[in-house]
Amino acid sequence: MRVRSLLSRCTVVVLAATAALWPATPAAAANLPLDRCYDLAPPQNIDDQPWSAPGNRQTVWPTPVGIRDRDVLRVSAQGKIRIDHWGTQKSIAGEWPPGGSGWPAPDALRYALIAKVSDGSVLVFKTGLFYGPGQWFPVGTDSGCILYYSAGPNPRVTFSFNDPNLGDNGGGASVRMSQWWDEG
Repeated sequence: MRVRSLLSRCTVVVLAATAALWPATPAAAANLPLDRCYDLAPPQNIDDQPWSAPGNRQTVWPTPVGIRDRDVLRVSAQGKIRIDHWGTQKSIAGEWPPGGSGWPAPDALRYALIAKVSDGSVLVFKTGLFYGPGQWFPVGTDSGCILYYSAGPNPRVTFSFNDPNLGDNGGGASVRMSQWWDEG
């Protein structure tokens, strides 16, 4: 009798958890910001024009709407950076091997476009990793979907390049940010 009672309780718990986590309809799932990002649905906010992230300095994203908890971001970019005074150019997608010790984002490809948040953290689905405030994460030419978790007011997203010496760089990236948020 005890086994049957325990089994019944477990069944109720599993069914309740499934009902809470499983979307009620396909339309409900399509309303989640992350799903809309993966489906490439029109974002609530997209930069009107691509903006420049120069290769020799850090650049803050000029968002007109700010970022809130659980917003989903996706960065698309193109360009090349000059990495020295002799004119050597690299794609902002980066190149192997990853930077390693002494590079701004040790696990990201060398010379890739990278970003960081000033507050909160992000989950970068391309890498499957969380990055906290001030930690550089890979962006390249397409960041994939990035989920933001808030930890304070007025967070900023700053862009740069995975190069330990920005001072001799030139060129840069043309960047466009898309943003989805909860409509509920």
